[in-house]
Amino acid sequence: MTTRKFKIKINGKQFEAEVEEIGTSSPPATLTGLGSPVPVVNQPVVVSGNTINAPMPGKIISVKVSKGQLVQAGDVVLILEAMKMEQEIKNPSVGTVADILVNAGDIVKKEQVLIIIC
Repeated sequence: MTTRKFKIKINGKQFEAEVEEIGTSSPPATLTGLGSPVPVVNQPVVVSGNTINAPMPGKIISVKVSKGQLVQAGDVVLILEAMKMEQEIKNPSVGTVADILVNAGDIVKKEQVLIIIC
């Protein structure tokens, strides 16, 4: 089992990594000198047609709109908790809430349809 060292750059910072061949029973490769973790950036809402989909798996904390409500682009339509962080899910365009397919407390999968906008 050969271990090879590589230098990699992430966001302008240089790190050293030791990499072992895949498929061996050796422990996984490690990164050294990472320091503090990189902050999480909110992922964009996945929009397909007139739906607002979950950008990641998580739990619905609250629904901020009701059926028949007019919503503007950028309006927060619900709060999704993922990895112990609350994420505001925003409406991408002007429309009317046609249907809400989730309730507070629901567990959702990535790309699950949450709200339909028309």
